[in-house]
Amino acid sequence: MSQITKQNMNGTCIEIEILNEKLIKPSLPNPNHLNSYKLSFFDQIAPNFAVPLLYFYPPIPPENSQLQSAESVHKRLQNSLSEVLTKFYPLAGRLSEDGTSIECHDQGVVYLEAKVNCQLNEFLDKAYKDTDLVKLFVPPIRIRLAELPSRPMMAIQVTMFEHGGLALAVQMVHTLGDGFSGCAVTDEWAKVSRMEKGNTRNLQFRSDLEKVFPPKDNIFEMIKKGRPRGYEMKIATRIFMFDEGAISKLKENVNKSLSYSSRVEVVTALIWRSLMRVVRLRHGHNRPSMLQFAINLRGRGSTTLVGEDQNFFGNFYLDIPIKYMPSHSNQDPELHEIVTLIREAKNKILSNIANASSEEIFSILIESLNQIREGYNDDEIDLYPTSSLCKFPLNECDFGWAKPIWVSRVNVPFQMFFLMDSKNGIEARVCLNEDDMINLVKDVDIVEFSYVPE
Repeated sequence: MSQITKQNMNGTCIEIEILNEKLIKPSLPNPNHLNSYKLSFFDQIAPNFAVPLLYFYPPIPPENSQLQSAESVHKRLQNSLSEVLTKFYPLAGRLSEDGTSIECHDQGVVYLEAKVNCQLNEFLDKAYKDTDLVKLFVPPIRIRLAELPSRPMMAIQVTMFEHGGLALAVQMVHTLGDGFSGCAVTDEWAKVSRMEKGNTRNLQFRSDLEKVFPPKDNIFEMIKKGRPRGYEMKIATRIFMFDEGAISKLKENVNKSLSYSSRVEVVTALIWRSLMRVVRLRHGHNRPSMLQFAINLRGRGSTTLVGEDQNFFGNFYLDIPIKYMPSHSNQDPELHEIVTLIREAKNKILSNIANASSEEIFSILIESLNQIREGYNDDEIDLYPTSSLCKFPLNECDFGWAKPIWVSRVNVPFQMFFLMDSKNGIEARVCLNEDDMINLVKDVDIVEFSYVPE
């Protein structure tokens, strides 16, 4: 097959050509008693789209003689992926017609072999500023939930750069797993590829989660309608880097009032406060603001309900609403006040979750989601979804020749910001309406504590 995707890169036309498409199936047949994987209520309410992550790798060194051709690299990746799929067999399945389970008959994961007409360093020189470029490396296969069951649950694209280096795009339907699951599966795939035994993240697969968190009939009738802001706007995306020196300064400032603050807390608080200031410039006064804040629940659920080992594949996270109500029309909140607001909201939810029954957790889930949907529909409040992949071992994902030199997410068509670990700090990808982005890049805190990588 041959499919070409083009995009202008500062006057140069970058072309990605799909050379081959394969279905990678588990290395061992799935046993009959595992032919149907039932979804939990966490899976039911997960977003109905795929979440891509992109890993960019340097050229393979000459001393690695077994991987000096594209064919040998693809063979290594495909064989190790096949082995991993035996453990995480629903990834190779298809959604059932009624949408309540994954039919696991080893249908396979899509694997695309591709090449691009530029060098890796040329691409990276532009990708931080032209943030849309990374989407070229995402598999051109729509795997939204609405188009299943005919679509795969996972798609991989491996793109070779001229003169060495490659991009690995991993795209998994959110219905099957959250960010933790996607990162951990890729981490295990890399470990198998480099022929190491064991599993650094100790990711478990459980087929009984639908009994722990049983699916609900008519669940979508319990959830209010609404979607994030920005679909009707022109969205601009910028990447801001916070190095460890800047993060230490922020923590030192916050810790004058608090005994402790985390890296993610201070960077999240700073970006949120800067977004509040941008809104004040537009409206002339402070407005209520809300974060849709994602929490990984692993290690935080009742051991009686969930068990001791909670590092399992699937969806086990909660989006919580964190609302800021301004007390002054034109004054900024202190950074430690925002950190405290985030922490108290998070701790309150986690305290409620800690010893909750399955039904109680479901009630918390629906209540939180409905408060967020109310925020989507309230023109008097500014709402920003945010999520963090910090502390996930993305930058350690070595398939046998090197660790990635950059790991990236893709832009979204609504207002949101993502945090990820960089080589020397935290990378924030901020998607914001175009007019507000003009002011955000000039915001005093953004200018002082972050930089746009060259």
